[in-house]
Amino acid sequence: MTRSRAAVLVSTVVVAVGVIAGLGALWLDPARAAVGPMPGEALVLPADARFVMGFDVKRFTASPFYARYASERGMKPEALRELEEKTGLDPARDVDQIVVVGTKNAAKGAPGLALALGRFDLYKIGRALETEGKVAGHDVAGVSVYVFKEEDARSVALAFLDETALLFGPRAEVEAAILSRSRGETPFKKNTMLLGLVEKVRPGSTFWMVGDQSLLAGMPTSVPAPGASGDGATISLPALQALTVTGDLDPQVSLNVIGDAKDELAAKNLADVVRGFVALMSLQARQKPELQQLASAFTVATEANRVLVSARIPYEMLDALRPKPVAK
Repeated sequence: MTRSRAAVLVSTVVVAVGVIAGLGALWLDPARAAVGPMPGEALVLPADARFVMGFDVKRFTASPFYARYASERGMKPEALRELEEKTGLDPARDVDQIVVVGTKNAAKGAPGLALALGRFDLYKIGRALETEGKVAGHDVAGVSVYVFKEEDARSVALAFLDETALLFGPRAEVEAAILSRSRGETPFKKNTMLLGLVEKVRPGSTFWMVGDQSLLAGMPTSVPAPGASGDGATISLPALQALTVTGDLDPQVSLNVIGDAKDELAAKNLADVVRGFVALMSLQARQKPELQQLASAFTVATEANRVLVSARIPYEMLDALRPKPVAK
């Protein structure tokens, strides 16, 4: 091959790579890039979310927690339980991660809107849902939507966006997310409060959750004072502006909670309340020695207007705290 032909070939390859890269940039829209631990696909979730939580299913099913307690009633997360019940999917095999948002309707008992990412056989699952008489499918912007309890005002819908993503939740919210996706919109990015909190979450956690002030508005403003008897003494709780929770399950249960208070004084007051309850656990250790270990597992600190609470709980401690089976 002559040098001129080689130069032409190299130039052609460079141009082709550039075209492919350009098309890739259009296909992989930067507006849908991941935000912290939140996958880009989840940005079609609603803007009026009060909280958003993420769950790494693979980490969960590989953890000591799953090995010890998954078979026990109530130990499997609600989102996984419902997904398995409605579709017959095996979450441990088919699902990688789940992101759930809760809007104001969640306070009225409506389920959150969930996005699950994994590997789904659309034909097989669709046929199973329809032939078993569970649901009837209909089309929304080219996506098959299956509605459970269609006559119910709180009907729940399931939609497979493609072979790697599905939506599950209130029908109106599922269909709204599908239409947003078809228009290339990312509604969740409009919620700058929650988006800013998600950006600060460390990727790689087994589970995480962030909530804004509207979620926290329903929390109690006072609690019984530690050690108070029947005199009704209470402690006022400073209001929180935001809440962030992250956790891991291997090699132990690790939990980190960050509460954003109004100012440094409010953060200090709330930290003192938390420390009071931790100290109360230590005082009760005479009756339950395992509480002494549990109290030492918690640390409480403040940083400017934030309260930082962390816990490191070995599984042996959890086993000791569980109710003993009643002898028959």
